[in-house]
Amino acid sequence: MSDPHSSHHHSHSHAHHHHAHGTAIGRMKFALVLNLTFALIELVGGFLTNSVAILSDALHDLGDALAMGLAIVLEKVSQKNHDQNFSYGYRRFSTLGAVVTGMILIMGSVFILIEAVPRLLNPEKPHAEGMILLALLGVAVNGFAAYRISKGASLNERMLMWHMIEDVMGWVLVLVGALVMTFFDLPQIDAGLAIALSLWILYNVFRNLKDALKVFLMASPSHVDMTQVIQEIEKVSGVREIHHAHLWSLDGENHILTAHLVFDDSTPLNQMEQVKSDIKKLVKKFGIIEATLETELSSIACADPEHS
Repeated sequence: MSDPHSSHHHSHSHAHHHHAHGTAIGRMKFALVLNLTFALIELVGGFLTNSVAILSDALHDLGDALAMGLAIVLEKVSQKNHDQNFSYGYRRFSTLGAVVTGMILIMGSVFILIEAVPRLLNPEKPHAEGMILLALLGVAVNGFAAYRISKGASLNERMLMWHMIEDVMGWVLVLVGALVMTFFDLPQIDAGLAIALSLWILYNVFRNLKDALKVFLMASPSHVDMTQVIQEIEKVSGVREIHHAHLWSLDGENHILTAHLVFDDSTPLNQMEQVKSDIKKLVKKFGIIEATLETELSSIACADPEHS
């Protein structure tokens, strides 16, 4: 007979899980609308002020908006329950969103570099006062969007938060550059800013992309110490040894553990089951949502091969 308490707990956590994802999508939609609206304002402003730095930021923002739209779609897909095709569920679609978003940002940044470098050699004078007004608006709008999205924890939201922070930093740079150009005849600053922004964006995107790719390549989560997990399990009374321990991540937040537990030959079956239950509760603090544990007796050799 099933335990009514356990089913209640499961449904409660399931509802909480969906609520958390609902708010994540809400935050992402808000950031998308804000970003798209502001990108269109920037495009017009960039042409009017003849500023390649502002135009490059507008292209970057349009890339962000496209990436966000994609991220929202993939985040929604990632909430679907597991089925025959994806037995672990669809959580990795969220990580896929982070990878595609990164690719879009890289292409946008390379395009900006191609546009800005010739302008550095043959500078055109931008309208500095107009740039200052747009920059102040840019810092305010993107700062608010970054604050909203910073409440999220998924790789997808983290990648989007970087987009927002990059935009804020970009506008701070544009503001400083425009102020300098107001007082000094240095039109090269505009193209220099566009190049600096692109290189900074590329650096951060590659860093975040590395995390997303590690998830796809089934690397152990970098913020979980596998040695510590094994040591904690070995402390559980009754466990003689643990081997074939493998840890990987579904999406950068929720992890899966598989391991073989060795018991003395005299250990009763109900004690082994109790130990497994205790370990599954114990590893939850490491973000391990599922642990598949195989029990073995010390007198019988393990049939599985060692992974060299």
